[in-house]
Amino acid sequence: MQLERVHHSQIAPQNHLMCAPRPRRAIILDAERSSQRVLRDDLVQLGCEARVVAEIAELRGELTAADGPDLIAAEYRLAGKRLDDLLAVVPQPLWPRLVIVTAYASIATAVRAVKLGVGGYLIKPARGDQVLRAVGYSLPGNAPDVVALQDGSQPYLSLDRAIWEFLTQAVEDAGTLSGAARLLGLHARSLRRMLAKYPPPR
Repeated sequence: MQLERVHHSQIAPQNHLMCAPRPRRAIILDAERSSQRVLRDDLVQLGCEARVVAEIAELRGELTAADGPDLIAAEYRLAGKRLDDLLAVVPQPLWPRLVIVTAYASIATAVRAVKLGVGGYLIKPARGDQVLRAVGYSLPGNAPDVVALQDGSQPYLSLDRAIWEFLTQAVEDAGTLSGAARLLGLHARSLRRMLAKYPPPR
């Protein structure tokens, strides 16, 4: 599945962030342990305190705390099936500092996020420097901590994962599973069975 990274600064540069220091505190909403660990470790290496939560109720608690986050990186599907389910939890003033980091990427959702003023939209796996740049923080590419992150190569998607993501995008673009099945030339029952299991490993 081909989907370019989209961030709000492509529409309106966030000058107030470009000159700002790196965020002090970040919240990561993610239920996959491998991506949790990579993104948390990256942000810590980049000088940001990072806390991982795996449920939307935990995110609500973090957002109501006195010491709120400067940055949120979230898998929107943990709040529900739609981007709006997550945005209903995150206060609107924080949307420019929210980065969607998702395994359920679609062009329609990415465009909607940008139009609503969400800071960034990335496909898993995402690295810490990508998340910071998505919301407009300036990170020199030759900074030692950034270079250290770039030294770690990211593997290609597995074939099963690439197929699963393609089918998921088709459903989101069509709006319904039966509509996606017609576009793909599949029986709806077959498509439902292919998508029924948890996303294949990368």
